[in-house]
Amino acid sequence: MTPDAGEKLFADVCEALARAGFDVASAGKDGGVGLRVRRETDSVRVGWVPASELDPVNREDTEFEGIRAALRSALLAVLAQAGYAVLVDRESGDVKVRLLV
Repeated sequence: MTPDAGEKLFADVCEALARAGFDVASAGKDGGVGLRVRRETDSVRVGWVPASELDPVNREDTEFEGIRAALRSALLAVLAQAGYAVLVDRESGDVKVRLLV
C-alpha cells in the first residue's frame, strides 16, 4: 500500500467510525484511553484502551472482555458495512481494516 493510500484509508476509516457515532477525535493519541485508530503498513488497526474510571479500585485481574467483545462486534459490523475487509487480530483483539480488492 502506498503512503497516500494508507493515509486515505486511515482518514476514511476514521470518518466511517465518526458517522457511526464513535468518538475518534482523540483516537490517534498514543498513550490515551478509549478508541485507538492506528495506521500500519498494509492496514488500519482499531482497538480500545479502558479508562481508569471503569475500574476505580485498579484490580489486577480486570480484563473488560465483555466490553471488548461488544466493541469488536460493533466495529466489525460498521466497517464491513462501509465496504472494508475486516478481521480480528487474535493476539491483540484489535480490528484490522483493509481495502477490499
